[in-house]
Amino acid sequence: MKTIYLHGSPDYYGSGKVLLEILRIPGNASNALVIFPHEGPLCAAIRSMGIPLYIINMGVLRRKYLSPWGIAGRIFCWIRSAIQIRKIIRREKVDRIYVNSLNIVIGPWLKTQKDLPLIWHLHEIIEQTNLLYLFLHRLLQKADTIIAVSKATKAHWEKRPLSTPIQLLYNGFSFAHTLSNTPSPLTINPKEPIANSIVLGMVGRIQHWKGQSYLLSIIQELILLSDFKKMGSFKVLIAGDAYPGSEYLAQELQKEIEDKKLTAYVEYLGYVEDIPSLLQQLDLLIVPSLKPDPLPTVVLEAMFAQKAVVSTPQGGCLEMIEENVTGFFIPLEDAKASSQILLDLMLQKNKLEEAGRQGQKRAYALFSLETFQREWRKILP
Repeated sequence: MKTIYLHGSPDYYGSGKVLLEILRIPGNASNALVIFPHEGPLCAAIRSMGIPLYIINMGVLRRKYLSPWGIAGRIFCWIRSAIQIRKIIRREKVDRIYVNSLNIVIGPWLKTQKDLPLIWHLHEIIEQTNLLYLFLHRLLQKADTIIAVSKATKAHWEKRPLSTPIQLLYNGFSFAHTLSNTPSPLTINPKEPIANSIVLGMVGRIQHWKGQSYLLSIIQELILLSDFKKMGSFKVLIAGDAYPGSEYLAQELQKEIEDKKLTAYVEYLGYVEDIPSLLQQLDLLIVPSLKPDPLPTVVLEAMFAQKAVVSTPQGGCLEMIEENVTGFFIPLEDAKASSQILLDLMLQKNKLEEAGRQGQKRAYALFSLETFQREWRKILP
């Protein structure tokens, strides 16, 4: 079936990587059209697959637009983009619509044209605000197929009844691709040497709820611990950028590193495309999210790369990590307790290495590309 794919950000973050894997399923690319709101790193990958790509401002819904003027501007974008995309649907004789994020809300208006099947892939858990949750939940009632990336995501959107049951589909990735040592143009080169260092890393969008600031507080407490010097050389790498229009968040993060006098330990790398190369330099990946993260892709990538993971105990991480076997949990909003857990782990590198090995086995068993493709075909033949 010819499918039009709508996605809210052409960057190599979680949901974008999932979209690529969906398009790589045999038969999908030859029957696909893709729409992004602007140019970005994913565009070249889509075009290289021979897939028609359109750039249309679809009025991506983000928290910064949740004001009367912001919503008015979004509505204008929704109307204009829906008209444009309807023309493409007619011209290209599209059979179904796939929306790869809840921040693209125009799906229901597109399907009304010919009552086309609407597939909605949920990568989000929306806790604020209740009004936004109710608005998005109402839109989901129009979907013919709803897919959730984790049990946590599924349970969140099923708090209120839906006309269509949500189907669970864990993300999956190519094992060989994730472990590839092929250098990319963005291979990581930190400013300071990290050989023989204990290296901790964080990867994710720069957003308050992702917990970059919480991680800095943990590191502050860590270096005050009496046993900290036993680790020897220590380094923290933070990778990721902010959404367009929120670049100030990255500037604030850099300033916070300086204000907390952590420049000797923490380096902000900015946007990193070559995550496998970054992961190869880590002893431990940390996911210090302050709110539930539906199914953080970087955790899967770390597991495939035999890296132990530490996370706050919420969201999809509770399903991905087997506690004290493939990874470990730190408490929310308790930097001092979290710092002691991290120190204890980093003083036991053999424990981290074993967790990494067990994590790879778990990732390959539950989150492989083969499993993903098989389950996808069950949902969407």
